[in-house]
Amino acid sequence: MINKENKALLFQAWMKLIRAYLISFATSLAAGYILIEWFHLDSQKLFEITTKRLSVASAVFKKGMEFGIDTGILLFVWNSLSALALISFIYTASLINPSNITRFPRVLRQSLVGKSRMKALCFLPGCAKIEEEPVRRLYVWLMVPLFGIILLGVECGFIVSTATHLFGFYFIGIMSLVPHGIIEIPAISLAGAVTFSGHLLVKEAVGNNPATDVFDRVEAYRNKLPIRTIALFVILCLLIAGYIEAHVTGKVVVFFVQ
Repeated sequence: MINKENKALLFQAWMKLIRAYLISFATSLAAGYILIEWFHLDSQKLFEITTKRLSVASAVFKKGMEFGIDTGILLFVWNSLSALALISFIYTASLINPSNITRFPRVLRQSLVGKSRMKALCFLPGCAKIEEEPVRRLYVWLMVPLFGIILLGVECGFIVSTATHLFGFYFIGIMSLVPHGIIEIPAISLAGAVTFSGHLLVKEAVGNNPATDVFDRVEAYRNKLPIRTIALFVILCLLIAGYIEAHVTGKVVVFFVQ
């Protein structure tokens, strides 16, 4: 059973990810407004640039709808896979453990552990202070959900900026995200918090602790988390959010446009 300290760490990670989303959303929203209103950048072009990553999802959705699959189900599956991918990083972190380098898959483990210092990692917050390379790589590996949630916030902020330019006021742009986003964003952030809380644990553990102890602490922490329960809860929330996005959000926007 998860103890109070681990629960607090998980909650802290969850709040940090939600905060990161809101900050990146607000920043890109302001940037989008400046680019469109001050620099007269074409809003359609800005939309295409910032949603380039989503073009893959659009292609999948189009294929799915051709087979008669409900859009809500497609959104649910896509978001659920993303959430489970975020959770998986705390499991795959063991691949970086130098103590397991001879285990299968050996070549992959050797490439991830590495012997040389990756200078690019030194630019990331907190990395420069970590001396042992495997721990530095673990630190960054468990930081992936933060990068993902920031990217999501940036995309959403620019989407609202372009929608605002098309419809004339911010309320419509915001309402294109709020009905499903109020469930979807906390759910995805909770999935990411499973991994990101491990990053916070590494941040606390680095210093006098050798690499093997840090990896052992992360593994012990992971084993105490109710990950299956969290995953099921996240999937349920994403199912509801997918239905709302497919069948409710559009109607809300149309209502306010009219």
